[in-house]
Amino acid sequence: MLDLNYSNLIQVIQPYIVKGRVESSAFLIWFLVNIYRLDIIEAQNIVCDGPGDKGIDGIYINESEECIDIFQSRTVQNPQKTLGDVQLKEFIGSLEQLGTDEGISSIIDSTRNSQLKNLLEEHKDLFTTSEYSIRGIFVTNTQKDRNAEDLLQATPKIQLEVWDRDSISRAYVPSEKTIPETSEITLDVFGVDFIQYSLRDIAKSIIAPIMATDLVRMEGIENQQLFDLNLRKGLNQTKVNKDIQKSILDSSEHSSFLLYHNGITVICNAFSVSEKKDKIKMRGYSVVNGCQTVTSLYKCKNSLSKDLRILTRIVQVGKDQKGLTSKITKNSNNQNGIKARDFRSNTKTQTRLQEDVSRGYPEYFYDIKRGDAPKDKKIIENTLAGQILLAFDRKKPSSVQRYSNIFDNLHQEIFARPEVAGGRIVILFELYQEVEKKLPDIEPSLFGGYQITKFFLLYLLAEVLNHDEQGKNFCKQPESFYVTDIQKNALLKSIRVILGDLVIDLNAEFDDAGGESFDFKAAFKVSVTGVENRSCCGRE
Repeated sequence: MLDLNYSNLIQVIQPYIVKGRVESSAFLIWFLVNIYRLDIIEAQNIVCDGPGDKGIDGIYINESEECIDIFQSRTVQNPQKTLGDVQLKEFIGSLEQLGTDEGISSIIDSTRNSQLKNLLEEHKDLFTTSEYSIRGIFVTNTQKDRNAEDLLQATPKIQLEVWDRDSISRAYVPSEKTIPETSEITLDVFGVDFIQYSLRDIAKSIIAPIMATDLVRMEGIENQQLFDLNLRKGLNQTKVNKDIQKSILDSSEHSSFLLYHNGITVICNAFSVSEKKDKIKMRGYSVVNGCQTVTSLYKCKNSLSKDLRILTRIVQVGKDQKGLTSKITKNSNNQNGIKARDFRSNTKTQTRLQEDVSRGYPEYFYDIKRGDAPKDKKIIENTLAGQILLAFDRKKPSSVQRYSNIFDNLHQEIFARPEVAGGRIVILFELYQEVEKKLPDIEPSLFGGYQITKFFLLYLLAEVLNHDEQGKNFCKQPESFYVTDIQKNALLKSIRVILGDLVIDLNAEFDDAGGESFDFKAAFKVSVTGVENRSCCGRE
């Protein structure tokens, strides 16, 4: 369980504490990133830093649930103190004031907090619309008591959630990957030159030509755990790997290998150099750049010689430098064939989703890193998950073609939303599989075989569901419809019926539009924004 007692809380929220930001705001930003699942930039944008916030610490427009989430955060230093009903009553008063034009105008006119004022002015029209409700979310590191529980039961008309110490601890999914606890390994550097340097308490490093026969003794190569911190894992027989292995198998190349190979980077908990400067000892290590090289060496270990050395940079990162490891990983990979997806592989958002899926749906594996997928699981690649969410949630099936955007400028919009959890990924993936089963029924078959068609059909499915009250509830929280096998079977049966009707309608409209002569590719080049309520043929 996550320890949220004040002494430990300060360490937990340390990355979010900056000059001019009170502890409660830093705690709220931590909560928004780690529990509510927003991107750090979005979290910072919605929090009202500074005094005069009128009891309103953050405002988020939750489009998926059609509500405006109002946050208040409180940190408590005394671990024995509980949350009663006094602070909650004050918060309820603020929520009620936001329910009227007069109340909002009063806060805007009287607040000294410019961030709060700007947020209220920006979203003023949404506060009084019947389409959006107001929900209060109270966040604290203490535990609510009986008085707080009674108040929550007595005010059903006010949407109010309390995230206290226990509920936050239960919901918390660690997203930081740590260096594995490997046993100590000794690397022989007798007779060769190497460089050592130190950056005060931040880090120390050594660069040395290490024998390949030593490198293949590192723990975790065979099961790939050695590369957990890397942006990707072994990629099997790529051209790069084949070229590396070709040089390894040619013994005449061994002495020259060091001259034309980029080398590898290893992060470790500790390393030391012997007094005679002939040995380097290292423990708790992970390869963050050079996975393909080390994997190739291991596959060809019977052909290695003492002449084959790899330029190896070993970095011991200071205990308080949590963000430095990811920076080293990213920058040491910047000049290689790394894709946007690889750079996102170790982010909080993606690692948290992977852990979510693992905990709640153990038969599935959420694949966030190339070369990482086990063979005994049902694989959901995060690129596909992004495409599914783009089509079903964000109503942008035409955007699924641009793979790089999923992990670039669209990443936050797709993944960093409070409703995007492991359950949503798995259930929408199963809906996607149902869509795929219907593709052979689409006529003409050329349209059915077009890659975007299945995402367009998924988008249409979401549109149909959102026109029904139960369907709308499913779109908001699909996990609640998937608790038992009976629920799951009933849901999928209904989905098949809806998809069957959609395919019949699509086929009919294709005939009306000219059949096989209809240029459906041109239609998909148009953003779906202008045709949300139409079919692919543009007919009402």
